[in-house]
Amino acid sequence: MNQKKRLISGLSLNKLADLLISAKTTLTALLVSVGAPVWMIGWLVPIRESGALLPQVLISVYLRNHAERHKVWRLGMFIQAFSVMGIIASVTLFTGFTAGAGVLLSLVILSIGRSACSLTVKDIEADVAKKGKRGNLIGIASTISGLVTLCIAIPLVVFEGALSSNMLLVILCASLLSFGATLICVWPIKTRVDAGDKSRDTFSVDFDSTVYKFIFVRGLFVHSALVAPYFMIERDGDVQELLPIYIGAEALAALLSSIVWGKIADKSAKLTLQLSGVLALFACVGLLTLDSTSIFISALLFFVLAIAHAGVRTGRKTYSLDVKEGHERTELVGFSNTAIGLILLGFGALYAALTSILSFTVVYIMLVMLVLAILATVILPNEK
Repeated sequence: MNQKKRLISGLSLNKLADLLISAKTTLTALLVSVGAPVWMIGWLVPIRESGALLPQVLISVYLRNHAERHKVWRLGMFIQAFSVMGIIASVTLFTGFTAGAGVLLSLVILSIGRSACSLTVKDIEADVAKKGKRGNLIGIASTISGLVTLCIAIPLVVFEGALSSNMLLVILCASLLSFGATLICVWPIKTRVDAGDKSRDTFSVDFDSTVYKFIFVRGLFVHSALVAPYFMIERDGDVQELLPIYIGAEALAALLSSIVWGKIADKSAKLTLQLSGVLALFACVGLLTLDSTSIFISALLFFVLAIAHAGVRTGRKTYSLDVKEGHERTELVGFSNTAIGLILLGFGALYAALTSILSFTVVYIMLVMLVLAILATVILPNEK
């Protein structure tokens, strides 16, 4: 198997693991099922996303003197696998606050491993695929992972009655196996990156305006992820029943849209962000105006949001891959991801506080933020 096929297989398995242990679906249902406090649910997405982003500026500094990026990626994958074991142990041995605290702590550790992988996999992708082909590579991997996830979700829906008591455990174990398979698949790929001038001040920051514009725009687009748990929370019902449907909707969205998003991103990552932002906006408007207590409408709206979020991810990943080269790309990704981690924590704390005092849902505020995100894309320079 050549390097490109190995990388596509590895990315597909990694995305499968991410879909199965998603903070927006599986972990939300998990905390509800073990009776964890409601406020913990609001922290799932900020911890998952910011925990994977905050350490990246420090990791990028460390990588200045370590050209072999594949070694850091392997370590990060090991950490993620062990963290899933921690989540399984938490919900198997405990309930209520203790189980929720164990899940959140394991999620913090998992996110740190994800941070190392997220940063170094960009170098692996850029090494294996040339500019103009990277968005398609990401799209193919997302499509394959969506297909496999859908094959898992359909039996969970069909046999929901027989599997309901063990469904969450089955999903967690499948995620653990996917992380392990990812590690095995990508292990032979080795990537060395020219780290540039090692004599520079370790914590020096010398970026052009493109980096700060990218951070600002991306910081607004985080709402395509932050809004997702509210699609499940807004609908009263059994989360065990809703979970496989939501996982299936997210998987189907990845299957149907990822290659299309990848091809659009290879033409213009900025256009990808604009189009996906409009779709996310439609999903939020639908949540606020339609009968979201209907399981069909709820799943359909989440499906549209999942398509939009897939576009946001593909657009911002492709933009960061193409707008810079070499270690400049590594530092762009590391610095911007750390900044986005802080932004996510800030928004997470803000919405957690507002939820208890507002007479209306914070989804209205998130909708306005998505409008601003779409408008803000005009300040981004073209990456190609």
